[in-house]
Amino acid sequence: MNEDDENSWADEFGEHCPKLSMKTRITLWAVCTGVGAFLAFLGGIFVFKIATQPEIFAILYTGGNLMAICATMFLWGPCGQCRKMWDKSRWGATLIYFLSMAATITVAFTVPIPYNVIAVILCLIVQFCAMVWYSASYIPCGRKVLAKIVRNVCFCGQV
Repeated sequence: MNEDDENSWADEFGEHCPKLSMKTRITLWAVCTGVGAFLAFLGGIFVFKIATQPEIFAILYTGGNLMAICATMFLWGPCGQCRKMWDKSRWGATLIYFLSMAATITVAFTVPIPYNVIAVILCLIVQFCAMVWYSASYIPCGRKVLAKIVRNVCFCGQV
């Protein structure tokens, strides 16, 4: 795809998305972030029922993460967010993050009881780690600092 194709696609997409004021963007970002936090909170309530209803927990937790990603689209715009997400420096983190969300939902609904509980918990751990690594990619030197913290914690400062 050349630059002209990319610009025409972005222009065409932009026609379907109204231009929003900064106040509206921040308001919508806050609403989506709030909904995402609320979904994650509800997931936290259902963590006590993970042994009997891992599907609900997985949907709420993953839904909260998806809402957080949607929230940032209001700040940068959908095209800008997609360009940032799939940039060469963070496409791997983005891919792992999305795959871990898909795996969490898939495992919750397809793996038989009681194995689905363990599998969902493992997928959620991977999803959480992927979310932290993905988020750190937006902070200058964030991954470097995070990697140093993890090394110090895991190796008791011996590295």
